[in-house]
Amino acid sequence: MERPITRRLSSAIGAGLGIGLVLSAGLTAPAQAGERADARTAGLTDFGYRGDVYGVKLVTDSVEALNLKDAHAQQLCTRAVGQVVERESAVSVPDNPLINVSASTSRTETYVDGQTHGVRGTNTIGDISIGGTVGPLTTPRLVIKGLQTTADAFNTPQGYGHAESFTFASISLSLLDNTVVQGLPPELQELLAPLDQVTDTVFTGTQQVAQEVFQVLSDVTAPIQIPGLGSIALGYENGRANSSNAQSQASALRIEVTAGDRRQLVELGTARVRMGGPAPVGVFRSGGTAMDYQALQGALKFGNVQHKALPCQGSRGRTQTYRVPHASQLVPVPVLLDGVTYQVNGDQFRAKKVAKGWSRTAISSVSIPSAQLVITDVSSRAAMRQKAGQRVRAKVSTAIGSITVGGQALAIPEPGGVVELPNGIGEIQRQLVDTGYRGSQVIGLRIKLYSDAVVIDLARTAGRIYPH
Repeated sequence: MERPITRRLSSAIGAGLGIGLVLSAGLTAPAQAGERADARTAGLTDFGYRGDVYGVKLVTDSVEALNLKDAHAQQLCTRAVGQVVERESAVSVPDNPLINVSASTSRTETYVDGQTHGVRGTNTIGDISIGGTVGPLTTPRLVIKGLQTTADAFNTPQGYGHAESFTFASISLSLLDNTVVQGLPPELQELLAPLDQVTDTVFTGTQQVAQEVFQVLSDVTAPIQIPGLGSIALGYENGRANSSNAQSQASALRIEVTAGDRRQLVELGTARVRMGGPAPVGVFRSGGTAMDYQALQGALKFGNVQHKALPCQGSRGRTQTYRVPHASQLVPVPVLLDGVTYQVNGDQFRAKKVAKGWSRTAISSVSIPSAQLVITDVSSRAAMRQKAGQRVRAKVSTAIGSITVGGQALAIPEPGGVVELPNGIGEIQRQLVDTGYRGSQVIGLRIKLYSDAVVIDLARTAGRIYPH
């Protein structure tokens, strides 16, 4: 018999912390948005497009703090051009008074310009301020204004292509008083070289030095250390194109702040887009993530352990496999993951007007030390098949190797079943499924810890197909 207090706690967690089942899935670059007369001419194409753009992201050991990912403009897989998603945030402070980011705008759009089809993502951050004086602590201060990141993937009559770029309006670095510039690390001295030296310890520059600063960041093999503050590094700027698809991604800056009583890595200005074909039947919105973690009645959200998705058009029947050796979330309740594997597969058949595929998410080991809980070989799989114009046929499955608490084996629940953890500390539910007209999503295991007010979803996989 479940005690009343346990039932009340369980209900509160389910109502306040329940995690939704919707999967949140040599060429010249074409003209910019303002130069296209027909960029918003909506219509279906034979390409699949996807975009993901955001201003700020905080990542610790492969796990994202989802509630700090601001101005997130996500273009889910679509075949339609003229689709625009735009998001703004007035201010973002990643839980650290030394880090302030304001006025971020993100935008993704699918477009057609003559015979060019593409998808573009752009993020603009008005003002970034890292460091300064907080209480008794004074650190160097880095200020960047007007940081813009752009990623573009496109198809022309000559084939697929991509383009990436960074720009900013101004940058300044104020070092601590009495700093001897000649005694700074050589890499930092090289970074300061293009800037104007206003005083002995203050350096500034405008757009004309942007490329020189970015070039210094791209040439070094490790982050440039700023004594007393942390480090700064270029994120990444790359893309690829072949005969069937193109992708473009750019992340402007990675700044690690080590001053004070915490250590945080912040990604600033990220845009990722991709397109491919052919997509004669529809687009896949399919993939998985190893863990979703929600705590304190939704105030803290973590997840997307290097989430992997099936390309919108599919993988031409080839199985794509991605591995993450280790990931962890340490607060408020530590969770350790080892051996994460993502697999996706999808194909489309024009003559038969059929699309089909599957996704799988697997974790070798999950450990929650505070509950003495260890779970092995957790996996979920979602398969989907669609005949054009018909409902998607979906099939899901899950597997669990073992569950132990304090070294003692616990019964593995049947699909859809629940087992109580010893001493009323929580419960484990297996195989939560959400099925609709376009396919299914499945969560391998859901763990609820009552006293900690924590819900942890493991091995979440989606398999859906949309016509446009």
